[in-house]
Amino acid sequence: MKIIPLNAAPNQRLRVTLDGREWELTIKAARRVMCCDIRCDDRVIVQGMRIIPGQPLIPYRHLTHGGNFALLTEGDELPWWELFEKTQTLIYWGSDD
Repeated sequence: MKIIPLNAAPNQRLRVTLDGREWELTIKAARRVMCCDIRCDDRVIVQGMRIIPGQPLIPYRHLTHGGNFALLTEGDELPWWELFEKTQTLIYWGSDD
């Protein structure tokens, strides 16, 4: 499992290489919830997916390419950008974890 640092910003895009794959995550505030788009090796995996605390961001195993992400929050609070550097953490786990 790896921790992916997030900024306390409402809209952000990050690129990271994990397990030999190039991942691009776009995280956006949408009213009072957070949503994300995920691309892997320039292929759209999910788009406009609502982020649910502690749940995989890629909902289907066949789309994961051997890895997935989740946003962990204290007390299962809904993810919110103002808490990203405080009590909420984005993690990645691969097939080895």
